[in-house]
Amino acid sequence: MEDQNPLLTAILLTHRNQVALVESVQLISRWFQQNGLSHVTEALQVHMEQVVNNALHINKLLEGLE
Repeated sequence: MEDQNPLLTAILLTHRNQVALVESVQLISRWFQQNGLSHVTEALQVHMEQVVNNALHINKLLEGLE
């Protein structure tokens, strides 16, 4: 990754952060759901879908740059 241009590296790292955040929120959501707080997970679902869709789209774009 250090051979790439700095902008591409920054975009790739930002994307990796986004994916890690999604996974973290999913873990927290499972805990909420297991502890009877399903209304919280329902509220997060719409936002999580948007983040996942964005991450998939970014991933496709990055594949073409590497």
